[in-house]
Amino acid sequence: MQVARELITRANADTDYLTLAEAKQHLRVTASSDDAYITSLISMALDTCESYVGYSIRKATVKYAFDGFTGGMGNVNSANPYGMIDGNLLRLYSRILSITSVKYVNSSNTVQTTTNWVNAPVKFGQYGMSIYFDSIPGSLTSDEVKLIVEVVEGFELASATANDSDKFPATIKHAALLLIGQYYDNRNSVIVGTNNAQIELGFEYLLDKYRIVKFG
Repeated sequence: MQVARELITRANADTDYLTLAEAKQHLRVTASSDDAYITSLISMALDTCESYVGYSIRKATVKYAFDGFTGGMGNVNSANPYGMIDGNLLRLYSRILSITSVKYVNSSNTVQTTTNWVNAPVKFGQYGMSIYFDSIPGSLTSDEVKLIVEVVEGFELASATANDSDKFPATIKHAALLLIGQYYDNRNSVIVGTNNAQIELGFEYLLDKYRIVKFG
């Protein structure tokens, strides 16, 4: 089971994904007096989108720690057409661009790199990836963190040379713009004397297709 996640570094600035000019256009703001504030709202909105979908939408290097393998210690059929959790594997619930390294902590509490694994995407269109092990280390630490996987996750910039499916989606950008508009217009935690209603097909609706669904 995954027990920890650590963000190591981001590949790009927040305003590479959603520019100040785009945010100001959405807000119908032409003056520059609020530029710094709007820029901070861009970061806030992207952070909130990431919290909702369950992974870094901005391309980032991330480490995931596990307290053991998922399932029993038997052989694994990595060609399983249903992508179900079974046997010596780790399930990464994220939007993985690439796997940088897979490591384990041995009984001497020394971190070791292993290359005895293969990976396959989660089936049925869900984001995520499974790492299958042909064999497992003879002895692991008794501490909680036994396995560490470093990945690059998220989306490439829309301007990047990459598959369209890997590029930052316009749908996520618009969800972030909705949040920026909400917080720009409402600068207090309590709204007094007005009637408010959440718009239909709003922030959550836009992000739901990118949200991680955990099972097994």
